[in-house]
Amino acid sequence: MKRTVLGTALIIISSASFVGYAASHSDIIPKEQAIEAALAAVNVEVLGIRHDEPDTQWDVFVKKNEKAYEIEVNAITGEIVAVEEETLEEIQAELSGDLSHEGTIGDVDK
Repeated sequence: MKRTVLGTALIIISSASFVGYAASHSDIIPKEQAIEAALAAVNVEVLGIRHDEPDTQWDVFVKKNEKAYEIEVNAITGEIVAVEEETLEEIQAELSGDLSHEGTIGDVDK
């Protein structure tokens, strides 16, 4: 009997602790918002991202101050493949699908 009462009390206390933890952490921001805030703190703006299927990588387009970059990330390993400075026009063309991953107009990734 004492074990049952003790077990029940433990379950009630554990449940109350979990509910209290969940309630106190329900207003935290999502990790994506934290990443955006961190990048903004160092003046980096993410312009867009796309999956480059032919090269099995993520192309992440960012802007820092007046310069824009394409950062190629291996989609399997997460390693940085390349970092290239590009014009905003070129980045917009790549994000819209008007320019391929190889930079050839008309050879689109869509």
